[in-house]
Amino acid sequence: YLLSRAETACPVLAYPAMAFVRSIRRCAEKVPDVFMQFGLEQQFRFVSHPGVMAVSKILEMRTIAQMRASFTQENIEEMKKFDPELARKAQIAYDNKLPVNFQQLELIEDILPRLLEEKKQLAGAREQVGKLPVGGPYELPKSADVSACRPIPGQKDIQGTLMELPEAKYPGMTAQVVPGIARVQQIAGAGSSTAPAKKPE
Repeated sequence: YLLSRAETACPVLAYPAMAFVRSIRRCAEKVPDVFMQFGLEQQFRFVSHPGVMAVSKILEMRTIAQMRASFTQENIEEMKKFDPELARKAQIAYDNKLPVNFQQLELIEDILPRLLEEKKQLAGAREQVGKLPVGGPYELPKSADVSACRPIPGQKDIQGTLMELPEAKYPGMTAQVVPGIARVQQIAGAGSSTAPAKKPE
C-alpha cells in the first residue's frame, strides 16, 4: 500500500518495478526460432531453435569437433564384400563400442588405447557437466580429465587431427605441409589488406 502511494506521488519510483515485471515476462517467453544455414559445400537453410544453430556451427569447426559414427554388425557384413581388411578394423571399433571416423578407422589398431581412454574420460566429463547447477556457471570442471581427448583446443600434437593419418602413412609430411599452409595464410592476409590507390599519371 505504501509503495503504491509512493509511486503515485513520485512516478519515477515505479520504473524499477515495471522493469522487473517486464524482465520476468521476457524470461518466461519462448526463445524465438531463427532462420539458419547449415553446411559448407552443400548448403541448406531452415528455421530452427537457436540452440540447434549453435551446435551446428560447432560441428562445422573441424579443429574442435569431428564427425564419428558407430558401426552396426550389418554395416560390417556389407563392408566385407568389398574390403575385408577395413571390415576387420570396423569389427574392432564395434567390439569396443567406439564411434570412429574413417581416418581413425585406418589407424585403429595403433590408437586403440588412446580411443578407449578418451571414451572413459568423455563419459566422466559428461557426468560432471550434467551435475552443474541450473543457471551456471557453465564451465568444464577443473577436475575433469580430458588429456586423451582429441582434437581439443590447445593441443600440442597432431593426434585426432586431419594430419594424423598422412603423417602415419608418410612420415615427415607434416613438416613439409605446415610451413606451406602458413605461407598461404600469410599471402592471403597480405592480399586482403587495403593498399592506397595509385593516382593516374
